[in-house]
Amino acid sequence: MKIVIADDEPLAILRLQRLLENLNLNDIISVENGQQAVDAAKRYHPHIIFLDIEMPVLTGIEAASQIKHVSPESKIVFCTAYDNFAIKAFELSASDYLLKPVNKERLSQTIRKVSVQEQKPSIRFQRGTDLISLDLNDAYCFISEDKCTKMHCKLGEVFIDDSLVVLEQRFPHQLIRINRNALINHSELFGIHRDKNQAFVKLKSTNYQPQISRRNLSIIKDLLK
Repeated sequence: MKIVIADDEPLAILRLQRLLENLNLNDIISVENGQQAVDAAKRYHPHIIFLDIEMPVLTGIEAASQIKHVSPESKIVFCTAYDNFAIKAFELSASDYLLKPVNKERLSQTIRKVSVQEQKPSIRFQRGTDLISLDLNDAYCFISEDKCTKMHCKLGEVFIDDSLVVLEQRFPHQLIRINRNALINHSELFGIHRDKNQAFVKLKSTNYQPQISRRNLSIIKDLLK
């Protein structure tokens, strides 16, 4: 479990890091302001980001808003000495809100809570003024189209910000590359349709059939055995 700690107080980082290490969580990156937290989220896509509220460059609240766009799968936990930001934090879909000084028992509770949330992978995206969280099992395939990604899903056809490369890295066990511009959900695959010299995948929940490249055809055949 990769974790980012963002706090402008070195002692606060050290304390939280030691508590996490006592819980056998050692893959930890620390940064000292909100902008660095956003950059770390974009680069590492961590499981959890612990955000202080009062930080230079970007506050924790400002950073969280941006993190939701660059790494929507990361769970945000605010860790602060102030309790008056809790409502705003949960408006940003924060997974938890910890008051300093954090103790091991309370931190352990947060880790368990986040672990339960991660059992169901999801994709978050903006639709109009709404932030939507969609269960990955309800996404059928992803198509790269004009520098955008179109997701065929339970809600129809939706454009999302994540590139195919990012999606492939985030869900390596569930999404399968079938050509340069398409990923499919492994759980949706149930057949191959042939038309002359071309092959297309058959998906359970949609009539849309993305084409399979010759390079990837053998992989799809093996998955159907």
